[in-house]
Amino acid sequence: MLRRFIDANRRLSRRIEPWLPQAREDLFGVYENVVARYMNERPHQLIADVGGGKSCPFARYRYAGSGTRIVAVDVAEDEIRENHDVDETRVADIMHELPFGDGEVDLVVSRSVLEHLTDLEAFVAAAHRVLKAGGYSIHLLPSRNAPFAAINRALPPRLSRRILYFLQPQVAGICGFPAFYDHCSDSALTKVFSRQGFEVVERRISYYQSRYFDFLVPLFVLSAAYEMLVRAVGARDLAAYVMIVARKV
Repeated sequence: MLRRFIDANRRLSRRIEPWLPQAREDLFGVYENVVARYMNERPHQLIADVGGGKSCPFARYRYAGSGTRIVAVDVAEDEIRENHDVDETRVADIMHELPFGDGEVDLVVSRSVLEHLTDLEAFVAAAHRVLKAGGYSIHLLPSRNAPFAAINRALPPRLSRRILYFLQPQVAGICGFPAFYDHCSDSALTKVFSRQGFEVVERRISYYQSRYFDFLVPLFVLSAAYEMLVRAVGARDLAAYVMIVARKV
């Protein structure tokens, strides 16, 4: 009965969703297109897909015959073993080091990974080390100030994961890993990259995160109203997701 109640609320929330301007901000699609654009700028590049997991969403955009190689890096060997989108996989804990030589990589990219790091600045320093001069670091991540992120931080990790998997069973095994959100906001992220020798060339944000609350229509509507308010006043640090493109100088 509870599952039917949740499903009914979710269907109604989905009917409301197309009317929300912030719901049209598909930052995940933007991320794939931006990575593809830089990846295809010139041939024979080396792309480090950090936290690569089981698949690489932008690999399908790579120009055939370009000679560009994609290397996925992940701490979970059992997950990355299933990634057949890339040319090579390397098992490593990116919180300690990136498994590349100095100035070897053209692009360091990640999607929904940096929020899991306890020391984001150390990672940015490592990305600077492995990138060639003029190379790019491109990342998409949730902001620490989004309501769902605040709830995630407030709850014990095991409880947070159980609630998430119950309400969103389709993300089991994909989401729900411990998240720390270190420097995970638009302004903090920009400062970290600037301190570590990068020029920030592009920043994008998305306010939409109400799908986390679509199991109960009143919560969904309340969340959507909050998003429209912070979007209207331009409160970038209250965005749900942040994307940054930074060039090594």
